[in-house]
Amino acid sequence: MPYLVTAALPYANGPLHIGHIAGAYLPADIFARYLRLKGEEVLYICGSDEHGVAITLRALQEQTSPQAIIDKYHPLLKESLSGMGIRIDYYGRTSDPLHHATAQHFFLRLLEKGWLEKRVVEQFWDPQAETFLPDRYIAGTCPHCGYEEAYGDQCERCGALLSPTELIHPRSRLTGAAPILRPSEQYYFRLDLLQPFVEEYIHQRQWKPNVGPVVEQWLKTGLAARAITRDLSWGIPLPLPDLQGKVLYVWFEAPLGYISITQKWAAQTGDPTRWEHFWKNPDAHIVHFIGKDNIVFHTLIFPAILIAADEGYTLPTAVPANEFLTLEGQKLSTSRRWTVDIHKYLQVAPHRVDELRFVLTALMPQTRDRDFSWEEFATRINNELIATLTNLIHRLLTLIWRQGGEVPVTPTEALLEARITAARHIGKRIEDYDFTGALEEVLQLARRANKLLTEQSPWHRSPEEAQSIVASYGDILAAFGTLLEPFLPVTIAPTLRSQLGIDTFPWQRLCEPQVLVDQLKLKAPPTPLVQKLTSQELQMMREKLLPLPPSVPPAQEFISLEEFQKVRLQVVTIRAAERIPKADKLLKLTIEAADGLHVVVSGIAEHYQPEQLVGQQALWVSNLAPRTLRGIQSEGMLLFAEGEGGRLVRVSPETSVPPGSPVR
Repeated sequence: MPYLVTAALPYANGPLHIGHIAGAYLPADIFARYLRLKGEEVLYICGSDEHGVAITLRALQEQTSPQAIIDKYHPLLKESLSGMGIRIDYYGRTSDPLHHATAQHFFLRLLEKGWLEKRVVEQFWDPQAETFLPDRYIAGTCPHCGYEEAYGDQCERCGALLSPTELIHPRSRLTGAAPILRPSEQYYFRLDLLQPFVEEYIHQRQWKPNVGPVVEQWLKTGLAARAITRDLSWGIPLPLPDLQGKVLYVWFEAPLGYISITQKWAAQTGDPTRWEHFWKNPDAHIVHFIGKDNIVFHTLIFPAILIAADEGYTLPTAVPANEFLTLEGQKLSTSRRWTVDIHKYLQVAPHRVDELRFVLTALMPQTRDRDFSWEEFATRINNELIATLTNLIHRLLTLIWRQGGEVPVTPTEALLEARITAARHIGKRIEDYDFTGALEEVLQLARRANKLLTEQSPWHRSPEEAQSIVASYGDILAAFGTLLEPFLPVTIAPTLRSQLGIDTFPWQRLCEPQVLVDQLKLKAPPTPLVQKLTSQELQMMREKLLPLPPSVPPAQEFISLEEFQKVRLQVVTIRAAERIPKADKLLKLTIEAADGLHVVVSGIAEHYQPEQLVGQQALWVSNLAPRTLRGIQSEGMLLFAEGEGGRLVRVSPETSVPPGSPVR
């Protein structure tokens, strides 16, 4: 039975962090590794999502092109996944010409079948930038929950999908200007007409408890027609000559990347039609691993596209979405630098990849949000991975070495049954997408064996009795070499098998009563599979991987009106700006205020070129105590707002006013 395993295509606009790994890529890897051990035909594909507003926003922030952004982050994403032991059979990218052709084919097919409708709609236009604004270029107040930073397509606080015109007090994220409505011609996907077909598909599937209610609520509310095109320069061009300057919406074309990436894989195998073995095969299983923010797109919209195309596509079998991982009680945030980035972790602790996989599996947010903390990271490694699991393995290996490095394998009925039961339970948990539970079953087997070994105390027995006891554990020891493979495949499982001189077993053999091996023979003295994580190493890792506290405090602190009135704010005009030698982040700004010229040193060199600021107005805190930076006395402070991705944006009056005008 063929399985196609996919994980959410990561945006090529930044690095992967631990939340991404725990949310989609690690569970997909565990699932695929287990299926391979079962002897199933498995193809695990993924790739970089290289279109959409997230890419163009990052390009604006870094003052470069979208192509430069994706070329920078695509290899970083691929290397990060590989470094974490995520064994992906083919990792593609949506900028590939084959993907463009595939997405354009689907557009034309849906147009031919009558599922697309051309509409003239009122769309927001930025009068300062003189451009139509994609939904993500617009922010405002959510009409459902009141969140003031909702995007034009979705509120990240309450999860509601929005239209930009629904936002209260919308504003352009490019310039901050209030956008105006202008007519624009777009194509809409008639999801409303497809709802009966989607409902039939939905009710034929079993969904995780955190997925099913979301899907049913959407169906209860009713699917609505959704724009499939947008006015944007970066993306897949519309394959129609009369509508130039428009691209396919990323929500439409990105999931089709699962198909185009499979096609790319097939072409490289020498059989370009091989992709149909997964995508046009009623016996194939397609499983999408994603985060909860993508549930709607993978359970409703993507199946609707496949249904509408009417070309015999296999519909997703399961969408085991995970919830979110937080970091020491705070939401992961790239803009606030509150993340543990994978590429940095691999630089700081390349020898502790399996340890991170272990902890992230134990804390996997399968049906609810979970929290990662450095304290728990250390506790899980030292008190569970080492004290419970690898300590048992090392004790048994050491006992075998003391027996001359070779023992026959003669398990007791109880230990044989324990191995069989554990293998069956682990497999069932994985097939139910309960990876935390599956890992716990591994630990339970280790706890049981540890307890029994301590009670038997072979180190206090005669040589003959000790050999008999140690021989009874040989079967479980050999089994661990395979049981650990889905979870700890980078160093721990292969090192154990190397020390034992064995390979992995088919999973079914672990579920049967036959002894796995007749004897175990060590070629060298055993070494511990995992070293204890010391407080000094933990502190080093935390300082290098998470150097800053959250910039947003967990609770709002208030000041009195009298305290606020002590702050003196003026509008000033920037008359000169220059870089400070050997200071990559600092600019020296000469400003004109009410009483003449002043100098302010500001940490904005990564966000503005000096020439961009000359002649511009800003807000100045005039009564802040002066301080010396790089030998320059800085008087007061200019105010900047932190925008998307941590970009600093100058705060200025709506229209020009005389330098020194007070802010009240």
